[in-house]
Amino acid sequence: MLGRGLLIIIQSLLLLAAVVLATDKTYRVRGSIVASDILSDVSQLATRAQVVLNGGEHRAFIQKDGTFAVDNVKLGDSLLEIASSEYAFPKIHVRISLKEAVEGKEEEGGRASIAARYVQIGSEWSDNAPVLAYPLRISASDKYDFFTERQGFSIIAMFSNPYMMMVGASLLAVFILPKLQANIDPEALKELQGGTKD
Repeated sequence: MLGRGLLIIIQSLLLLAAVVLATDKTYRVRGSIVASDILSDVSQLATRAQVVLNGGEHRAFIQKDGTFAVDNVKLGDSLLEIASSEYAFPKIHVRISLKEAVEGKEEEGGRASIAARYVQIGSEWSDNAPVLAYPLRISASDKYDFFTERQGFSIIAMFSNPYMMMVGASLLAVFILPKLQANIDPEALKELQGGTKD
């Protein structure tokens, strides 16, 4: 009976160890948002922006000091974006791969290397682009401007409106054509009127 209980405990421990070893190892992508001419105070961004990996597969909040850490990222390629409603940030291709073992030396613990590069959406992910320093340091590339300033009153803009041009042409026809008609020779006027009756 005691041997059976011990056997069940050993089997349970072996099963637990197999489950732990079978799970994929995950990594952490770290970085920070840095101040620039466009975004001078990073602490204002922290409450309204998130770091998004692979379109929402992983998310992380930006701390008050601008730092972030995305956990549980698996080996392979990922697209890192900063989701902000006020500022535009460059998109970054992040590649996590295991370091190659140096000849005669075994790497312990499966250390990973992280290579990050700027990427244009719609283009191929290229290994020719320069590798960014790690931990990542990202700065805003532009500020979104959703509103345009209302134009003030302009007399030129008013008269360049097509409706105002039509009104002007109609007024010319109403007031100027009768005066031109009065200056026409009476014989020429009879000829014109006679020509229209035929």
